[in-house]
Formats: sequence, structure tokens, C-alpha cells
Amino acid sequence: MPDTTSEPHNVPLRVALLLAVLEAAVLILVGVMGVVSSALAGGAMLAINVGVLVVLVLFALLLAAAVRALHEGRRWGRGPVITWQLLQVAVLVSSFAQLPWWLTIPGIAAAIAVTVCLLLPTSLAATSGSGNPDAVL
Repeated sequence: MPDTTSEPHNVPLRVALLLAVLEAAVLILVGVMGVVSSALAGGAMLAINVGVLVVLVLFALLLAAAVRALHEGRRWGRGPVITWQLLQVAVLVSSFAQLPWWLTIPGIAAAIAVTVCLLLPTSLAATSGSGNPDAVL
């Protein structure tokens, strides 16, 4: 299938995909920072933070796979990406009192931007897929 994001009218899709890739990178960064901080603290909670890192890497890989699918015009990627945005907003809103506003507000704004950009008509048309169902490769 041709690259559907190269057309100029798919700028919203490009923005959504870029933000989603950045979110995946931040997930891995947060996990690595947790492991490093545990290691620097003498190994306190190191096993737990390694487990959290593994889970965050798995989420990031799923998000990256969904972004790739959307980039290739496959519709199945919308579900995981939008689901992640909803989870991200829920976590950030519930953590608003514990985290500085300059960490929560950009995350919430990014989630809203990704969701809106993916649901615009040009993005829906570019990722609606055609031909065989997604499960058939």
C-alpha cells in the first residue's frame, strides 16, 4: 500500500503520528529513569522498577506498531493509539495533584491533539484501508 501520509492534506495525521511516537519514547524514558534512580539509591525497589520498565516498553512497542500501521494506511492502528490517549489522560488527571503542572498539561494536550487529529475526516480517509481485511497479510 502506498504511503498515504505524504499528501499535504494529511498534516493532521502526520502530527498525530509524530506525537504518538514521542509518547512511546517518553514511556521508555520514564521506565529507564525509574531503573536508574533505583540503582543509584542502592537497589531499592530495583526489581519492581525493572518490571515497570518491561511493561512500559511493551506499551511503547504496541504504540509504535499502531503508528506504523496508521502510517501505512491500515485502520487497525486507530484503536490502540486512541485507547492509549484515553489511558494517558486518565493517569495524568488523577496524578495532577502529585505532579507539576508543566508535566501534566502537555501530556493531556498531546493526548487531545492526537485523538482529534486521528478523527479528522482526512485522517480517517487516509487510514481507512482498502482491499483485503487487515488480518489478511
